[in-house]
Amino acid sequence: MVLNNQLHAQVRVSINIGNQPAWAPQGYDDAQYYYLPDMDMYYDVPAHQFVYMNNRRWVRTAVLPPSYRRYDLYKIHKVAINDRNAYRYYDRDRKQYAQYRGKFDQQPIRDSRDERYTRNRNNWDNNRFKGGNDRQHGRH
Repeated sequence: MVLNNQLHAQVRVSINIGNQPAWAPQGYDDAQYYYLPDMDMYYDVPAHQFVYMNNRRWVRTAVLPPSYRRYDLYKIHKVAINDRNAYRYYDRDRKQYAQYRGKFDQQPIRDSRDERYTRNRNNWDNNRFKGGNDRQHGRH
């Protein structure tokens, strides 16, 4: 009986390397959310949606809102968070990760030479963020 429970638990573990956005930092292959300190918003990886506060309500959108398009997602710092509905801890995250604002210290998956990323490169939709400009995607 214990063996069946152990097998069931192992089957439920998922690695979503191909599900990560190309701008995600290397090494966080199973992140459910990214907190973006420069933008004070989250990105929900499985849902492919940005989650941000607007008029005291959490809003979800697949498209980066116009007021945030000046940010380069490939350069700004991202904090991987593995917690369901990570934005519930927004006040804590905003304070705890404020030190990462303006830091450009992570290499995105897109630029990786690591085989685990290059073999999944075709799974990424680099045009997912419709309405953005090429600068937003790091193509200068």
